[in-house]
Amino acid sequence: MENKELTVKQITSKINQTEKKIDEYTRYIENYKEWITKEPNHPCISSYKSSLRDCEKKLNKYTAQLAEYKGMLEGRVKEYPIVRQFVKTWKEICIKHITDPKTIEDAVTAYNNMKAEIKALEEEYKAKGLPSWESYSEEKSIEKSYNREWGYIWNYLTFSTKEIDTVTLEKDYEYEATRKYNKFIEDCEYYVGEILDTSMLSVGYKGDLNGFVVGAKGKAEVDTISACGEVQRFHYRTLFKMAK
Repeated sequence: MENKELTVKQITSKINQTEKKIDEYTRYIENYKEWITKEPNHPCISSYKSSLRDCEKKLNKYTAQLAEYKGMLEGRVKEYPIVRQFVKTWKEICIKHITDPKTIEDAVTAYNNMKAEIKALEEEYKAKGLPSWESYSEEKSIEKSYNREWGYIWNYLTFSTKEIDTVTLEKDYEYEATRKYNKFIEDCEYYVGEILDTSMLSVGYKGDLNGFVVGAKGKAEVDTISACGEVQRFHYRTLFKMAK
């Protein structure tokens, strides 16, 4: 497992950087108050607001990660092989799908279609004699639609060569698998307290984790619900229900 103290420092650094970005975008928006009144949909204003929302989401994510790793340093997270197998299987499923030639081809095709749609939109506005930035909002909507479906592959795929950055992919998903492992343990301890027995847990053929876990406060049933479809295929929810 990675150096937890180093990870805490890295996450803390990310939090500090993100907070600075939030202050920066907030100042930008304040400086353009007059523009906001006259042209609330101007691309500069919309861009700053969008960037501000993204930074706020990142700050929430980093804050949660920091709490998890601080918990690890305090010895709250222990090693449970069956849970480790669960997140390892999840990681393998993700990487296998992302590196599948069909996934890559479909993502590239969808990307080219998105670019063509945006270009057609720009030409339509130009033909109407409207300034290019007027189509900004609709263009962003088209991009967001693409990212909702293909965002999970965006950072790893070079669209011109159709190649995947497997080094970054492996690193990112190893990190996320570790984060999911820690999150599961923390959620489990919330219900049953200190975990005493995980022998009744098992990983199913779909990679889901189900069964029972026993802790100092009692016994809980664990039920993992996987989402379906391209958009949500890597998402799951683990439910805990106290057993009698």
